[in-house]
Amino acid sequence: MILEFLEYLTTPCPKYARKLGYLKEAIAIGARQKRLAGPWTPHLEQSQALIRKALDQCERRRVALVLGSGLLLDIPLAELSRQFEHVVLADVVHLRAARRKAAAFANVTLLEEDVTGMAAGFDLRVSSGWQGDPVPDPDVFLDRPEVDLVVSANLLAQLPIFLAAALQRRTRLAGDPLDDFCRAVIEAHLTYLRRFDAVACLITEVRRAALDKEGAVVQRHDALYGVELPGGGTEWNWDLAPLGEISRTHALRNRVVGFRDISTWEWPV
Repeated sequence: MILEFLEYLTTPCPKYARKLGYLKEAIAIGARQKRLAGPWTPHLEQSQALIRKALDQCERRRVALVLGSGLLLDIPLAELSRQFEHVVLADVVHLRAARRKAAAFANVTLLEEDVTGMAAGFDLRVSSGWQGDPVPDPDVFLDRPEVDLVVSANLLAQLPIFLAAALQRRTRLAGDPLDDFCRAVIEAHLTYLRRFDAVACLITEVRRAALDKEGAVVQRHDALYGVELPGGGTEWNWDLAPLGEISRTHALRNRVVGFRDISTWEWPV
C-alpha cells in the first residue's frame, strides 16, 4: 500500500486523471495483476494473440495506434515495434512500468490522451449545464492518415465508468438517463474506430458476472449497456477477481470478445 501511495503521489499525469480516478484505478490494476498473474494470464495471452492476427491483416505498416495501452500487459509491443515504422501508445495515464517498457523501443511514443473527448474538460462542461447529452464525437488521431492499425485494447466498456460516476456526483443523474449516457459513450467509440482508414482491432468485455463459491452465476451485468456487437468475434473468459480477491463469497468473471478488424462492420446491428 505504501508503494502504491508513493506511486500515486509521484506519477506525472493530467490533473483530471487524478480528480476523476483514472490514476488511482491504473495503480490498482497494476497491483492486482501482480497478485493475480496466474488467473489473468489466459486473458492477456488471448488479447495479444488477437492483436497479432490484426497485425497480419495490415497491408501497410506505417503507424500502429494503441488506445488504452495501460500497463502493456495485453499488448505485443515488441512485435508491433518490429513490424511498424512507429507505434503510438495512447492512454490517460502511463505508469512508470509502462514507461520503462516503452523506453526500450526507439520507435514507440507514449501520449496522454482522453479518447472520449470529455474527461479533460469535464468540469467546464458540467459547469456550463451539460448533463451527459449529447456525447461529443471523438476525433483525436483521425487527422493522421499514416495510421494503418488502430487497437482498442480492453477499453470500450471502461470508457463510461469514471465519467458516469463523476456525472452522477455532480448532477445527480441516475437511472435510465445515466445508462443512456454510458451507451452513447460506447457507441461513439465504435463509430470513432471505424472512421480510421486502417485495420481496426477491438477487444472488449461484454458481460460481467458474479459467481458464488460453487461457481454458479448469481448476478450479471451488461458491460455495454445494451449495445449489440455483430457475431464472428473470438470469445473467452477473464477471471478478473477470483474468490477471496474482492469478496470471500463471490468471484468476478468477465466475458470478453475480440475482433481483428471492425472497419468493414455493418453497424449498428
